[in-house]
Amino acid sequence: MLFSAEITDFRIIHNVLKSIAVKDYVIVRPMEEGLKLTLDEMKCIETSIYIPSSIFSSYLVDSNEDIIFKMSLKVFVEILHIFGDEGNPTFKLSYATIGAPLCIVMNEVEENIIVDCEIRTMNVDDFTDVSLADECNLNKMVIGANILAELLNRLNNSADDLKVTLTPDPPYFTLSTTGIAGESEVNISKNSEAVTLFQCQKTTTAIYSFSNIRYILKVMGYADKVAISTGESGLLGLQLVISSDDRQLYVEYYVTSQYLTD
Repeated sequence: MLFSAEITDFRIIHNVLKSIAVKDYVIVRPMEEGLKLTLDEMKCIETSIYIPSSIFSSYLVDSNEDIIFKMSLKVFVEILHIFGDEGNPTFKLSYATIGAPLCIVMNEVEENIIVDCEIRTMNVDDFTDVSLADECNLNKMVIGANILAELLNRLNNSADDLKVTLTPDPPYFTLSTTGIAGESEVNISKNSEAVTLFQCQKTTTAIYSFSNIRYILKVMGYADKVAISTGESGLLGLQLVISSDDRQLYVEYYVTSQYLTD
């Protein structure tokens, strides 16, 4: 057995996966420290969910193998919702050998119902495990997720582009859009109670597709905090911290800039 895991409450995982299920396939990497799921074939953006091993009631992985495979994300999300929102089954995953299906067993003890499913897996071609976090090493800010969502929702949502500015000087963090309806801008000080960390080495301003940023808003509704980081290249990183019964899972989101400004 290359990988097996069991969890007793996976509803938050299902909600997060459902929020980002805009692509057909997901790349699965069981590692000793946890399970990483990365959306496949995303242009300009990369979205990953990291579920630490501590969230699972049991978690085993063959440390001698580099385990990676691709499967249907939409099928996986549908299986997780077989019992609907009311059920609370235990959930077991197992992956026996390279090329084998991912086996899923859900046991609803109260109803005495067991569901046994298999999802076909595929090999992953030319996968490069590059740490994008290393590119976002210039500026970093940690803010309450609800506050960042509120700031984004105040902007003109019909605009195509979003300008993000981090600067060591006031107003410190600014979001702005320009569209047919005119200009809109919001900012927040590093001294705000909603900001728990602010590290800014130099001013960075970059333009992003607003639709790419709005895409993560649904997941942000489950998050407690968001770490915003930027780098010299204009790459924007958002790491969402999501709590579940005193345990945490993470959504990492990276989006490339359309261009940098002076």
